[in-house]
Amino acid sequence: MEKQGGINNMEKILITGVNGFFASRFIDYYKEKYDIIGLSHNEMDITDENKTAAIIKQINPDYLVHAAAISDTGMCQNNPELSYNVNFIGSINIAKACKLTGAKLIYLSSDQVYNGNTESGPYHEDKPAIPNNVYGKHKLAAEDAISEVLPEAVALRLTWLFCLPEKNKKTSSNIIWNAVRQAMKNEMMTISINDYRGITYVYELIENLDKFFKLPGGAYNAGSEDNLNSYEIMSLVFKELGLEHRIHDLLIEDTQNNKEHPQDLRICNNKLKHYDIYFKDTKEAINKCINDFLFRV
Repeated sequence: MEKQGGINNMEKILITGVNGFFASRFIDYYKEKYDIIGLSHNEMDITDENKTAAIIKQINPDYLVHAAAISDTGMCQNNPELSYNVNFIGSINIAKACKLTGAKLIYLSSDQVYNGNTESGPYHEDKPAIPNNVYGKHKLAAEDAISEVLPEAVALRLTWLFCLPEKNKKTSSNIIWNAVRQAMKNEMMTISINDYRGITYVYELIENLDKFFKLPGGAYNAGSEDNLNSYEIMSLVFKELGLEHRIHDLLIEDTQNNKEHPQDLRICNNKLKHYDIYFKDTKEAINKCINDFLFRV
């Protein structure tokens, strides 16, 4: 389908989950470059295939960024039917509508697809992904189903996103804000040394987003790489915040959780690097976030 230009012939982007942590920042960042339309659940129920198709057909975007999801892993575990309907069926409905309209789909997946892998990371995309929780299983199943419906769709396996609070934008639980809150409340945190995962500054992901539009279809790991455990990452956050002297007052090292089978969600970004898309490592990303906000405790 031939696309028609939007405002002043800008390319048009439709993004789902408009009120979420990622989407609210994405819209502000690109509002001068693209004609962006954001939709909430109340405006488009993605579990309804026909209504979803009708709305997307009417908007007729060049690109669709599918950010809407039930991303609380505990909620998904306790409400598997809800997760299935939103994270799996809803994502398939989005892909079907994109096929009808010719929109390029960018699907925000998760590093949770790797949380059942028994081999140590970092994981490449060609390694089997073995999720062991409901959220990860539905995200991976959606990836597979989307690729069958729309082979040119891009799935981004994101690490845990972080940022500091901003006016009129959702602030989800994330490692850097969690550290600030605990320091302000002077409360101790117990952090595992047996959990490994990358964390990504949300604006670094956003800065790269329009590069993802040009990628060939497939799954891509996307986010900061590191070989640090959760305790080391949290200690690093405190150091970058100027709270190094309080680490031992605020952090308790948990040596027992996942001791027998460490959780490893580390990713390798070599596939993206092939397309000249790069992310800072975790230390650099934390430092950039703090400097961007001119924030020190």
